[in-house]
Amino acid sequence: MQDIVNGLAQGAIYSMAGVGLVLIFSVVRVPNFAHGEPLMVAAMLPLTLMTFYGVPLPLALLIGIAAATAMGVFFSAAVFARLSRYPEVALLIVSLALVVLISSAAVMLWGDSPRQTPGGPDIILDFLGARIPIMWLVILVTALASTIALDFFISHTSPGRIMRAMALNPFAAQLMGIPIKRYHALAFAIGSGLAGLAGALFSLAFAVQSTMGAALALKAFIVIIFAGMGSIWGAFAGGLLLGLVESFGASYISSGYRDTFGFVFLLAVLLIRPAGLFARRTNA
Repeated sequence: MQDIVNGLAQGAIYSMAGVGLVLIFSVVRVPNFAHGEPLMVAAMLPLTLMTFYGVPLPLALLIGIAAATAMGVFFSAAVFARLSRYPEVALLIVSLALVVLISSAAVMLWGDSPRQTPGGPDIILDFLGARIPIMWLVILVTALASTIALDFFISHTSPGRIMRAMALNPFAAQLMGIPIKRYHALAFAIGSGLAGLAGALFSLAFAVQSTMGAALALKAFIVIIFAGMGSIWGAFAGGLLLGLVESFGASYISSGYRDTFGFVFLLAVLLIRPAGLFARRTNA
């Protein structure tokens, strides 16, 4: 039972990051490997604000999430929008360059030592022999609520329907007069904001460090690949599944290979279902 609890808590972080990346990739069609950097900033910034400036915890977390959202808008407006005419390989290289630049600056600012944001609830529940920190439940419920909110936004609001149309056929959407760059920025803002929310909550429950962005972005890509491209709920379920795979693998095989189990599972899934576990079947 403890392995299940551990896996769901970690997987909820992957879910929020993966759901945000699904939105960005579906609407903008950019391989944004810098997706983990807003998550990292939202995890590290509150600690600085609380330690050096005495900012209360709730406000520090909100500032961290806002900073992550602003990073997404910056990525869209100042970087990817200017390179939209270039092939995807060039965009991939640029996103990797952003990872190197931002993580290097973060190491200079915060160092690379793991740390945890203080002030989170320290209540621990006992359930069927498993010890469950209340913060883990908060993370899981927040991941579910944010996925529901995003699904509602995409399905029942005018901006959401426009982004769905852009995801289906970006060229036709542009011919219809839709301001593409504005909605690209909106997708980046929402996706990076979700990553920031994941980072802020992550820092209250687990140790975080300035070099963690690239690893979490890679896991978000694993989630959306084996879940099926373009599926919000698939990304949510895929994140939880990845967390469970890592938890059971670390417990029953070796914790030293924890990050390897996700890639092994991804390979197995793609051999069986190349379109992803939760991809919708289509009839030719």
